[in-house]
Amino acid sequence: MMVRFCLSALYYFHSILGLVPFEYNKRHGLRRSCYKRRWSQAIGCAAAISVCCSFFMIWLQDSVSFASFLDVLLIRSLVLVEFTIRYGTVVLCFYQILSNEDRLHHHVQRFIAIAQSVWFSRSCRRMVYVLVAKMLVVDIGLCTLFALNNGKKRLGSSVNWYRFVNIYVLMMCSQITNLILLLLLFGSHVYAEINNRLYRTVHNLLAFESQSSYWSRRRIRQQQICCDASDTIDRLGTLHQELTEIVQAVLSILQLPILLINLNQFIVIVSRIYFVFIIRAQLAHRSDYISYHRFSNSILYIGFEVVQCFLLTLGSSVITREARRPGTTLNVFVNAQLDTRTVRSIELFGLAVLTTDARINVGGLYTLDLAFMFSLATTVNMYLIVLVQFQLNNHSS
Repeated sequence: MMVRFCLSALYYFHSILGLVPFEYNKRHGLRRSCYKRRWSQAIGCAAAISVCCSFFMIWLQDSVSFASFLDVLLIRSLVLVEFTIRYGTVVLCFYQILSNEDRLHHHVQRFIAIAQSVWFSRSCRRMVYVLVAKMLVVDIGLCTLFALNNGKKRLGSSVNWYRFVNIYVLMMCSQITNLILLLLLFGSHVYAEINNRLYRTVHNLLAFESQSSYWSRRRIRQQQICCDASDTIDRLGTLHQELTEIVQAVLSILQLPILLINLNQFIVIVSRIYFVFIIRAQLAHRSDYISYHRFSNSILYIGFEVVQCFLLTLGSSVITREARRPGTTLNVFVNAQLDTRTVRSIELFGLAVLTTDARINVGGLYTLDLAFMFSLATTVNMYLIVLVQFQLNNHSS
């Protein structure tokens, strides 16, 4: 009951934001809705217009206020680049969802059917609880804190408009990440259930080897077990292959928003760390511009984006690992007499797993896994060293 309530909360919250242009009910399942599509179009257009106006307001504001402080100008340029990327992420995500509505409806409908065909275990319930807690605490909680925690001591109407639009875009980007996480986590759960059923099926075949004398006198029963195992392996192989195609197809539609989200996370981490540890120390006397609230907001924002990036890479790594695990299970050597059909089913399933690339590849540029987190950390460290050297050379000259 609690899991159904949490899933309903996720569904309605993302529907309000316009990210789900479909309607779902128990009787008809997932179906297209003209009203929800128009709502998504209205939200997308409103977001594009409001964010564009806010961008030009912040671009024209204070263009020469800190011309003598090159460090602040550098930070401001990085923030403008960051804001541009977030704007592009929201607009591109709405465009991809609405322009590929037919494909998304087909793939999501098949994904729900496959997910409903497996049993939901306690791990699935914990996964839903964690995702809802992340939305409430990390997304809504921190965005509310950003709204209440002023970054400047003297706020004008344009700054207030920019701040709230920025928070709205931040919330929208985080919910785009949540949709991708929902796909990755539920996909990994379905893969895990397929792997468990496959393991039990292959484990039953191992009994022919460990108890060969017993089964040598029961050939007919052994033949029936082999036929049932062959049917189960074929069915699980079909589900595994179809699930892989669905996940890869949906992520290929959203690969450009994922690319912009990762790029924005990199720029946010670099610019905010540079602001916190360098600019704060050098410009502490400019208390009219840099306040304690601005300092704490930067630290919270770093943590916010690190959590988003870590969960996204962790979900991608888990689903890739679960998608590859049938290869290990099927490679168990069974030194017993099996019928030709069972052997062929095992070989076909194993060959399909070996020839299918289950990794989450973003635009052919990089693979989204835990190794990406290490590469991101080393790249952030390198760019911070370059920025520190730039800052030291600037103040020494």
